[in-house]
Amino acid sequence: MRKSLYTILFAGTLASMGPAGCKKWDDHNAITDEALTSTLFEQISADTSLSRFTELLSKSGYDKLLSSSITYTVYAPDNAALANLDAAIVNDTTQLRRFVGNHIGLLTYLTSATSATQRIAMVNGKYHNILGATIENADIKRPDQRAKNGVFHIINKMLPALNNCWEALTTNSAIPSAQKNYLLSLFMKIYDTSNAVQTGVNPTTGEPVYQPGTDSVMTNRFWRSVYDLTDESKQYTFFVLADTAWNSETVKFSPYYTSADSLSTASLAKWYVVKDFAFEGAYNQATLPDTLVSKSNVKVPVDKSAIVQTITTSNGVIYIMKKMAVPPENKIQQFVIQGEDYYGTSIDKRGNTYFRDRYNSLTQLDFRDVLVYNHGVSSFSINYRIFNVPSMKYKAYWVALNDFQSASFNQKLAIDTSTSTTLAYKAVPPNTYSEMYVGDVTIDTFRNMLNVYLVGAASTSAAANPLVCDYIRLEPNFQ
Repeated sequence: MRKSLYTILFAGTLASMGPAGCKKWDDHNAITDEALTSTLFEQISADTSLSRFTELLSKSGYDKLLSSSITYTVYAPDNAALANLDAAIVNDTTQLRRFVGNHIGLLTYLTSATSATQRIAMVNGKYHNILGATIENADIKRPDQRAKNGVFHIINKMLPALNNCWEALTTNSAIPSAQKNYLLSLFMKIYDTSNAVQTGVNPTTGEPVYQPGTDSVMTNRFWRSVYDLTDESKQYTFFVLADTAWNSETVKFSPYYTSADSLSTASLAKWYVVKDFAFEGAYNQATLPDTLVSKSNVKVPVDKSAIVQTITTSNGVIYIMKKMAVPPENKIQQFVIQGEDYYGTSIDKRGNTYFRDRYNSLTQLDFRDVLVYNHGVSSFSINYRIFNVPSMKYKAYWVALNDFQSASFNQKLAIDTSTSTTLAYKAVPPNTYSEMYVGDVTIDTFRNMLNVYLVGAASTSAAANPLVCDYIRLEPNFQ
């Protein structure tokens, strides 16, 4: 009975629609079917408001791409948006393909599916930020026009194919020369077999033999150690100093990077200045904070009044600055050496070495330390290594908890060698949880690597020559 009722109701509905109702339904299906059987290029070329963009697609050869079976998203500028397109771009094949390709995205992106900012890849290798009905600074006037090989959106502004941060650094005539030239001096060739052509196998080692020149690539120290400013998938804020400001800043830091000769000192100072001038994220002047924190955890003050010029790039922004003074206290940070993280010992005494979990009643924090006890070695030492140590004075401290015997004992810090007498022995009293000052250390030249030793007393007595350490701290002394 229920089935019969549904059949009657459905038949009644069809009858009420009559010939006119059926025609509307057929028209709806026809429109949908037509859109999904036409390619992106066919759909775009059929829209008179996109006639100019259609011409550019044909001239650049991208009409064939949008007629293929591969799926794309096209952000099509209307005729008004293209009214002021530079003729030099239209008349240069390379520039034209770069420009048109900047409006064709890989894969399919619907405006309804982008509730958060998303960075999408374009066929020319560039990327754009999309959010809802916007792409970069263009508004989408007519969204989500479907085709059988993707979707297109009609936008009210064209999307210029800008240089990325590194391209702008190297080609824009507004970029000051001193900092640019230093960055360009950081290119190097490194071993990389990812694209190497193998020509044989070494009969002795069994290692592959590669065609000369294919087993290495050119790269830049800044890209590898800080940020790769050529990376289009990410965004950066990069600061370039005017030549006078650059020279002043590098001279200011030269005493902290003293080396064997003046050229090496200058090169080190330049590196430690420039490494803190790039930041992840694109900050426009409205969102630019007064302090940014670099990848190496340096707080860099930003004075907006010192901005000389702003250069918008495809992956961020470059600010040319007439000054950008970073205090040495911000850049040169303390070294904290955890006692248990040592490099080696003067003799193997692992059987007498203990890693202890403790609670500091002063800081109310848990900690782990190292204790070497009853080892029977006079002047036993533990070796630590720290890296990239500026040339200056440091105040040395340690936390050493003697909670295993009632008697005090002596230990000391030594720099460079375990036999150094620069720092005197210090008593380690029982049950002291506080940080103790153990002396001043002067590093005369910048060190890529510095050896620090914790040295026991010149005795074989278990009670007289233990070593214990939670941490060692070297605090820069700017006075």
